[in-house]
Amino acid sequence: MMKQGSIYVASSTELPAKYQRLVEAAQAGLRTPRSLLLTEPTAEVAAFLAGFPHSTQFIVRSANKTEDGSGHSLAGHFWSSEAVSREQVKATIQTAWSENQRLLTSLGLEQTPLLMLQEYIQHELGGVLFMPWSFFSEYAYVEYSTIGVQQVVAGAAEVALMGLEAQQPNPLALPSELSFLEIHLRKLAKQLVAAFDFPLDCEWAYSSTEQTIVVLQVRAQTHAIGSWLALPENLEHPASNWQFTALSESLGKLSPLSFSLLKQLYQDAVPELQRLGFKAAQMDFLAYQVDGTVLVDPKREKLFYTATLMGGFWRGFRGAEFKTKAEALLVSFEVNSEFDYQQLSKLFTAWLIQTILQAGEGRELAPPIHAYELSWLNSAESLSLDNSAPLTLKLRSIFLLELNKLKQQLIGKKSLVFCNWGEYQQQDFSQALVRQYQAVNLAIYDYALSHTPSGFQSLASPRVTTGAVLKVVSSATQMPSLPEQCIWVSAYFDNRWVQLIPKLKGIIVLQGSRLAHSAIVAREYGIPYVVVSSAEFSKLSSGQIVELDAYQGHIQILKA
Repeated sequence: MMKQGSIYVASSTELPAKYQRLVEAAQAGLRTPRSLLLTEPTAEVAAFLAGFPHSTQFIVRSANKTEDGSGHSLAGHFWSSEAVSREQVKATIQTAWSENQRLLTSLGLEQTPLLMLQEYIQHELGGVLFMPWSFFSEYAYVEYSTIGVQQVVAGAAEVALMGLEAQQPNPLALPSELSFLEIHLRKLAKQLVAAFDFPLDCEWAYSSTEQTIVVLQVRAQTHAIGSWLALPENLEHPASNWQFTALSESLGKLSPLSFSLLKQLYQDAVPELQRLGFKAAQMDFLAYQVDGTVLVDPKREKLFYTATLMGGFWRGFRGAEFKTKAEALLVSFEVNSEFDYQQLSKLFTAWLIQTILQAGEGRELAPPIHAYELSWLNSAESLSLDNSAPLTLKLRSIFLLELNKLKQQLIGKKSLVFCNWGEYQQQDFSQALVRQYQAVNLAIYDYALSHTPSGFQSLASPRVTTGAVLKVVSSATQMPSLPEQCIWVSAYFDNRWVQLIPKLKGIIVLQGSRLAHSAIVAREYGIPYVVVSSAEFSKLSSGQIVELDAYQGHIQILKA
């Protein structure tokens, strides 16, 4: 047995990623629970338990490596016990082992269960801290509850948004009775930034006896946490010609630098588009909103891509030439070379033109999460394709690989995403922090949700879907069988259901949060996930066929 941070493990056992992060947090000076990794249900725990006062309680959690992937669970654990006494630990381990084995089997995973025995941190205040918030590098988003961290994981939480420094504007402060927490949370956020160079979320509990925050879990964010409120009526709304379209959804939320770069790439493509027979007179069909939403004017976009009088001729005459150029770019691309803007521009133009010539081939395959956002580094694996992929997708892939090189330059410098592209090239960063502080108060409003009615909140993909309602009354019931084209309806979405999300057409709940683990998974799979009022919820029952419009905020019963 050896000790890693505050975790005791067998010397031959590799820790799952979420617990390795906990070790790194402890090494960075953060308080973490003392833990014991169990590789078998009969493991000896007496020596570990002897190191605690008799009144200490414990929890047993599953610790499978599979849980680190969003395809199965983002709750961090397939199974977790309630707090139990020293005398109940052995029986709880047996139960945990059986439950964990059952869940692994039900998922078709041939794995031996791993469990973690941890001291239970007695607390009332707890929550999850996300750092950074969206592309705002100097802000942390906090979900919290005064009745325990488990309430936050289930989606029942209050929220706060705070700057890392006391003098920064706090768009959403903690209530006065919890203001003492601010100094602790700011310290926690700074320590996490110093210890980890990627966006993360941190589950925490405030120990009133120790008067400190205890870090329960650290995970890499799988999706940037952005704005969460619909734009109120008293603030200026975008003009009706600016719409949230499929292009908006594909781009995702963009920082000012990312949007400025995108516009420059479109502008660079104009001469070649005109050679191909398009008017492409004015690149004015994209509008940027302070939360990062990109809106589109469909009429201006259509005009941009309108063919000239000889457009059809030039497309036919020069189509082969453009394809040859695109294929040459694929051959000459070097993954390990330094970032080259001219190369990026050529790749973007080639990809755009081939997408037009191939009638949108490849658009059905969504890009990796936050592929176009410069503050979010993608893994090389998520950007790679096999040789059978169509030309358009290969071009997109190497364009994103080149863009990823620029993202690597921004690691540790994420405040720079508040520059524009011209300033970045000139290394003029003087206004970056000032702009971030000026933008943050309005960035809490989601411009993609600006048309939703009161009581309706979209937590994931803002699109329209149709399906059959399955209304689940209790999380304690057996895992239900899903109807075809299922739209799930329940009071809240229990974490034990997360593995079902890829099979669903939509999710409707009474209680939820954009930061709930189920909502994060739904966003990754592009599945609409909405919170509705009690009145709307009561109208829904199993077997109905409904249309869920997560953008406009409507649920229409098509068949009772």
